[in-house]
Amino acid sequence: MKFSSKFALLGAATLLITACGAAPQQGAAEPRMAKPGPNAQYTVKWPQPMPGEDRYIRMTLGQDVAEQCEFSQAHFAFDSSEPLPQEQKQIVALADCLRRPSLEGAQIQLIGRADPRGARDYNQQLGLRRAERVKQILMAQGIPEERFLTVSSGADEAKGGNDPLYSYGFDRRVDIRLRATHAPAGVSGPAYRP
Repeated sequence: MKFSSKFALLGAATLLITACGAAPQQGAAEPRMAKPGPNAQYTVKWPQPMPGEDRYIRMTLGQDVAEQCEFSQAHFAFDSSEPLPQEQKQIVALADCLRRPSLEGAQIQLIGRADPRGARDYNQQLGLRRAERVKQILMAQGIPEERFLTVSSGADEAKGGNDPLYSYGFDRRVDIRLRATHAPAGVSGPAYRP
């Protein structure tokens, strides 16, 4: 009896080791795309950005400019007033929009901004350099200098506070707003406010 139980135990251990060492069976089905959502469109869910030093400066538009020009945000390198090369086309597109007859009387206000990490004076100057650089690019595209007002708020209106998880990149931007004292004949809307 003893011999047969030892033999049975040895056989069970061999089967157990063999079963654990075998590779799992692979499915033969080809991978398939997920089914689209409503209206046969896919929804992409991007992960939340992680904190980091390499962030971008955004050039945001007031609602009035965004409605008139349908312009997306342009980005700049961190701690710089020089836009990234791929953003030059977007700034040129903005210039094309700002030359439209319906916007020719509007003053263009460029507000440079910075994140709160630097000294107040440094942030004020950096914000102004950013606004001035966008002005230079727009002027090179034919927008007259007298239409511009460049100012800096530095970090005074920072949205991110001192929380790098919120991303200082939201605060490194140039806001563009339009102002006009009169609208051209037949033009009205949010871009023209006294």
